[in-house]
Amino acid sequence: RFGSKVLAANSLPALLCGMGNGNITMNRRGEFLEISDEDGQVKRVVRGGGDTALVPVKKLFIKLSDVCSVALKAEESDVMFTLENGVEYVLNGLEDAEATYSQFVEFIAAD
Repeated sequence: RFGSKVLAANSLPALLCGMGNGNITMNRRGEFLEISDEDGQVKRVVRGGGDTALVPVKKLFIKLSDVCSVALKAEESDVMFTLENGVEYVLNGLEDAEATYSQFVEFIAAD
C-alpha cells in the first residue's frame, strides 16, 4: 500500500510498501536504492547444498544498475530481485505485490 501521494517517474524519492505485519521503505538516492525493513520481511536468499535459507535483512543499499531482474511471484504475494553478482532478495508477504513490483521497476527504469 502506498501513501496518499502519487510518485511521478521523475521524482521517485520514496516508496512505502504495505506489508502483512509491517512496512518496507525504499528511498532512491541518485543511482542507488536504500531498502529498510524493521520486521524482517526483506530477506536474502542463500542457496547451497540443496538447501535454501532466507536471511532477514534490516537495511540494504544497492546500485540500481546492478539489479538485473525483478519478478512478481505467481502464487505468493512476494517480489524477488536479483543482482548482477547473483545475489537474490525477496520482499516477502506484501499486501499489494503488483503495485510494489510496478514501482520497483519504475525506480530502475527512471534513468
